[in-house]
Amino acid sequence: MRHGRILTKNKGQAMVLSLILMSFSLMVVIFSFNVSQLNLNSSKLQNTADNTAYSIATIAARDFNFKAYTNRASVANQVAVAQMVGLSSWFNMTDKFAKNACDFLCWVPYLGQVLSGIESAVGAINSVAQPVFEALIYAEDIILQALSASQQIVHYAGLVSTVITAGDIVKANDPRAKLDLLQNPQMLGDIKNLWIDFQKRHSRSNQKPNQRGTNQFQDFLTVSLDSRDSFSKSRSYKLGFPWSLSLFPLRWKTHKTGGSELISNGNYQAETWTSMDTISFHLSKFRCSWSGCRWRSYRETPLGWGATRSDDRANIRRVGNNNSWGSSRDTNNSASRYAAYDQETRGDYNGVQPFYGLSNAAQSKNTTENIAVVVSKSQNNIRTSSTVDVGKDNTNPAINEEMLGDRLTALATAQVYYSRPYDLMISSAAWRRSDSRHEYGNLYNPFWQTRLSDSTNSERNIVLALTRFL
Repeated sequence: MRHGRILTKNKGQAMVLSLILMSFSLMVVIFSFNVSQLNLNSSKLQNTADNTAYSIATIAARDFNFKAYTNRASVANQVAVAQMVGLSSWFNMTDKFAKNACDFLCWVPYLGQVLSGIESAVGAINSVAQPVFEALIYAEDIILQALSASQQIVHYAGLVSTVITAGDIVKANDPRAKLDLLQNPQMLGDIKNLWIDFQKRHSRSNQKPNQRGTNQFQDFLTVSLDSRDSFSKSRSYKLGFPWSLSLFPLRWKTHKTGGSELISNGNYQAETWTSMDTISFHLSKFRCSWSGCRWRSYRETPLGWGATRSDDRANIRRVGNNNSWGSSRDTNNSASRYAAYDQETRGDYNGVQPFYGLSNAAQSKNTTENIAVVVSKSQNNIRTSSTVDVGKDNTNPAINEEMLGDRLTALATAQVYYSRPYDLMISSAAWRRSDSRHEYGNLYNPFWQTRLSDSTNSERNIVLALTRFL
């Protein structure tokens, strides 16, 4: 009987121990469940914030690259206008040359018939070509205005849609997460910086000098002039034998000159593309006088000339210098005067259109500031033991996973940066700069890319303060 009582007492002690161990095991399971749920939701929320920040930066990078493409397209179409006015003046010069040749030599038997036929053919071609050039200049001007308008449309569409798109991205990644604008004053400020402070729409009337002492509108004019093809830039040369020959005591040479120039008409007046082509015969004699014997200066005989402008704002007689239009005035001065008096107007060009470029404050930069995005999820939307009725508060182990502001919060930052594609530069020299110099960010080359970045202490402190007090 005594032995049996002892066994019964031992069984009661084991039951108490078992209940304690089972309670402890249950708490361990609950804590493990809470930790796993918090880790899972934290990772998912951080991925959501990363995707949102990266997407906003990607929208900005695409906006920058679109503007770079359209700026390059605008430069190409500016050069096309230069080519059209150049062809117009070249055809006019050729037509005038044929007429002058016929006026002087059409009386010669046989030769006159040939020259008369050439004059008629050249005149017919020119009469057909000139309206074509004029129509193309009109078309190019419409294209330039459309490119400028498309930049502005895309700019404001990107600015307005970024916040909406960010919210959609959050919902697509985690329907229970939230992009609270009260928690995102940094994001709103960063979006403003991307679309308003980092870039600017430049026109001839709103310019301030940059670090080089010029302004970006002037820089665009320089880029357009530097992008001219060899025909538009200068088509000046000396003709060979028999047009140029030295036969003592005479020496003669024949110079063909020409080129296209973009003329500025003042701060508030649109620019004008102008072109001039001349050809002249220069004769020199070897003579002796009291000062000695030498070749005396050449005498110019104009043979042909032509000048065209894209609109009537610039008068070729009053603009340009001796280096303009392939040094026409310096080489063929008389023919250049005739060309200026006979200038023609083709089209109704409206000048260089406003375009988007980096602001003066963003010059010599390759990266934007951080784009900070805060995504949160209410504690009630996280499946932990705190959302399940497992007992009174003093027995609920979930009390240890209470969250700041009763929500889980994630911060992510991203940047837009400018970089040439080094992998392509290694495989092909066409992607490298010919001068091997460092290239800062710009809106002429579409090399803007996106990356996630490290958040700063100030960004983290702002998020912490907002989460605590909101």
